[in-house]
Amino acid sequence: MVVAYDRERAIGKSGGLLWERGEMHGDITHFKELTTGSAVIMGRKTLDSIGFALPNRQNIVITRGNNIEIPGIQTAHSLDEAYSMAGGVDESFIMGGGEIYNQVINNVEKIYATEVDAVIQGADTFFPKLDNSWQKTGEQQFSIDNDNIYPYSFVTYEKR
Repeated sequence: MVVAYDRERAIGKSGGLLWERGEMHGDITHFKELTTGSAVIMGRKTLDSIGFALPNRQNIVITRGNNIEIPGIQTAHSLDEAYSMAGGVDESFIMGGGEIYNQVINNVEKIYATEVDAVIQGADTFFPKLDNSWQKTGEQQFSIDNDNIYPYSFVTYEKR
């Protein structure tokens, strides 16, 4: 699982991301490094917020509706179908949104989180709280700079 959230675990607002494109370059670069060459599994609302297939990845969108007609997007109608479709790659990443995270939180082994040290006003979608079965196994901290408007950390959690 890969996610970026604020201090209150917010992951989205008004159907979009918490910050504008280009405001958190470190998070985007980290996401690309983690997921390039892999499968990314997302919900339809997450796809809507992105608007296109992510390059150099197998893009699988879970939707209850009809197939999505966007080049580079594969449509699945369940998590099991999405996992089956991603079977040809070494690693697959759940990348949101809130509903998908809640469905899979107890069935993943590792979470790559960008923890942003801010509270974003107007947030309406949140990442689930982690219980005691999760252990922090790595952390890198970064300060505000010309490419990142908030301080942030890359934190890895693994199931015990």
